[in-house]
Amino acid sequence: MTATNTNDARDIGETIRRAHEAAEKYQKAVVTTIDHPLDSDIKVPVILDKDGFTVVSKSSLAEYLDHPERRTGTATLTRLDSFIEHIVRFKDSDSVIFARDDRASPALTAVLDYHRAGSDADPRFGKHRSVFNFPLSDEWKVWQKFDKVQMDQKEFAEFIEDRVVDIEYVEDIDALSEEMRRYIGSTNAGRIATPARMHELSTNLEVYENSVIKQVQKLQTGEAQIRFESEHVDAAGAPVDIPALFVICIPVFAHDGYYRIVARLRYRVTGGLKFWYELWRTDLVFDDAFDKACARVKAETELPLLVGAPE
Repeated sequence: MTATNTNDARDIGETIRRAHEAAEKYQKAVVTTIDHPLDSDIKVPVILDKDGFTVVSKSSLAEYLDHPERRTGTATLTRLDSFIEHIVRFKDSDSVIFARDDRASPALTAVLDYHRAGSDADPRFGKHRSVFNFPLSDEWKVWQKFDKVQMDQKEFAEFIEDRVVDIEYVEDIDALSEEMRRYIGSTNAGRIATPARMHELSTNLEVYENSVIKQVQKLQTGEAQIRFESEHVDAAGAPVDIPALFVICIPVFAHDGYYRIVARLRYRVTGGLKFWYELWRTDLVFDDAFDKACARVKAETELPLLVGAPE
């Protein structure tokens, strides 16, 4: 082979090597940055390759950081004390609490990284939150469930027997609120039934479960008297006194204070003897318990509290 041929072969080899390096360089991805379209001071990492560029999301790089870029997540607390403590731990001057006053599912939500105050202030993500779903007490739920629900003698007797611990002995009517006293006065109902009397009523109704009603009499006291015919008593039958009112004392929320609620006892004879009760103004009771809880949270966290839901 001549020297000329040898040189030509070398040139061809060098050309191929350079072409290969150029092709490899073209195919290889490069990490660089571009300016954020809304803020040129922010540099956005991108991967540049033969197909163009791909933005690198921050989430894909977060695992390489020593700590998260910002706090996120929702803590669900089951006690009001813990809810307040969590807020105090993470709040800042722009945190806001929202109160949902739905009587079926009341709740409080603290947005710890809420938008800065002021129309010119920077917005924030609102992704760090504390939530407290008010736990309605078992007593509240059961008395609300059967409010105005007609029950037969046996059902009503069993209900009163099960819940007689919730019935309060009102020794002095002046101990009740002014609104309750006005309502009781408007009913002309006479005495308020004691727990013992309500228990006696449930017992009598069970005894006369299969008896025939002989007479129903409205008394001057506003109460009623029902006489039954029964094989266990004489022909005249023994009267069963039906009180017109009783008072229950129950908490609205679990682990919270107790409230008195007036209950009016009703019955119907036509079509079979039925009993039920009507709770007076439980909306006022709920609102008072809810407002007190909100006032406590607002005072102890020193944050604004708005009724509604966050955006």
